[in-house]
Amino acid sequence: MTDNNIDPHLQSGLYGVPQLHPDEQRKYLGTFRERVSLAMTINEVTAADNMTGFEKELVAHPDYRVLLNGMIDQDSLAPYITLAHQHNVNFTLTSNSEDPAGTEIMGLVIATEKTAINEPVIAINEKYPIVKSEPQQSKKSFFENLFD
Repeated sequence: MTDNNIDPHLQSGLYGVPQLHPDEQRKYLGTFRERVSLAMTINEVTAADNMTGFEKELVAHPDYRVLLNGMIDQDSLAPYITLAHQHNVNFTLTSNSEDPAGTEIMGLVIATEKTAINEPVIAINEKYPIVKSEPQQSKKSFFENLFD
């Protein structure tokens, strides 16, 4: 064997197989940003008020898959797994032990398998904002307005 044939083999043995955008893949639970349709942070996954946006995305894209961060408590992930199962959407629990807690890694990602979709807005709080109803002010009666 010549030196040129051995060098790439030795390089991959020493340093591992080169990856394309490893930080991006780590952040989006093993997939690329261009494949992501919806992303939720760990705090958004543990909050219960994001379930409707998650379900809307599952209904809109039943052929996508759900990637769940395996480092999150199973009690927090259970409702998302149940909804994915009810809508017949594949899901995968991923965990990367080299990532410390508290980094920018997502808690849940809905993405395509191989196709790039380049969705401009993927954050759940921007794509499906939570509408909080304001308490209606009670209308004063005629006599209250008259004597006020």
